[in-house]
Amino acid sequence: MNRIVTPGAAQPIETSDARTYTVLSPLGTPPKVTKKTAAPRPESLDGKTIYLIDCRFDDSIELLKQVEAWFAAHMPSVTTRIVSLSATYQKDDPKTWNEIKTNGDAAIIGVGHCSNCAPAVTTHAITLETKYGVPTVALHTDKFDKVVASVARVAGLPEAPRAFVPQPVMGKTAAQLAAYVAGDDPITGRPVMQEVVQALTTALDGAHA
Repeated sequence: MNRIVTPGAAQPIETSDARTYTVLSPLGTPPKVTKKTAAPRPESLDGKTIYLIDCRFDDSIELLKQVEAWFAAHMPSVTTRIVSLSATYQKDDPKTWNEIKTNGDAAIIGVGHCSNCAPAVTTHAITLETKYGVPTVALHTDKFDKVVASVARVAGLPEAPRAFVPQPVMGKTAAQLAAYVAGDDPITGRPVMQEVVQALTTALDGAHA
């Protein structure tokens, strides 16, 4: 008899033929997760500057323009600045992050509305939070909620703030995008901008700026 040893198996597996088998475990090795700490939050956004970061995926900036309009209408004491990433969403952007850290109080980045850009937007948001100390909310479309949750967990900040709007963003009119912003998060059922404002002012770890 031959013995086949499978990684993680309690006992070797025996076979009755003369062949030798190599068996690999389908479970794989879980990635090592290093817990990260979110940035302290201001208790209020009054008088604060919020950067709206365009990830440069199709029409993301058009949704951010409607976020800007919402703040102008509902929280006029908040200053908003729209900026676009220096390159594509796949690349880190320390120059932009440093500008936001120096001149801003918080950030909203988006929109994650594809299988590649949603993880990238999540990663950028966590970078701003944990490396640059900027409270940040990531905006995504609802089709990618599970992907976003997985990326945030592996990155060490499972509670990374995010809000969701309907899919798609690309090709929608200004009025349709304004309705997204003024409407409810399709994942939680709560108003999108209520979630955003709360995420920027409610401490994730009990600390305020």
